[in-house]
Amino acid sequence: MTGNAPDAVGVTFAKGVLEDVAELTATAADSDQAGKDEAEALKRRIAELLVECKGNPFIGELMGPGLHSELANCRRVRFDIPTYKAKPRFRLIYRNEPTDGAPAECHWLTVAPRAGLQAHRRARQRS
Repeated sequence: MTGNAPDAVGVTFAKGVLEDVAELTATAADSDQAGKDEAEALKRRIAELLVECKGNPFIGELMGPGLHSELANCRRVRFDIPTYKAKPRFRLIYRNEPTDGAPAECHWLTVAPRAGLQAHRRARQRS
């Protein structure tokens, strides 16, 4: 995608999101080929989410009030690589801005593991 479609929504990143992605997709020097393949698949999936958000800022489920009330206006996408068949291990949490009407941008707060509510904690710190 070389240019933005006329009705595409911009995607911005909170400070730390790119580090989140680098951490998730890093492979150790001694990783086997399966580990490297999984990291590459995860990179592709995150890139797909970026394109999807540009085309439709409502891809994520509205979080609403709950345990993390400060994230009530945010959206989350549960995701994983296509070959992983169990419960998705990762979360993208973002906020559409403005929150009412047609959003001008998707502001990504975090891309992080689901385990231990890591994604929610990071998003709460960055919101």
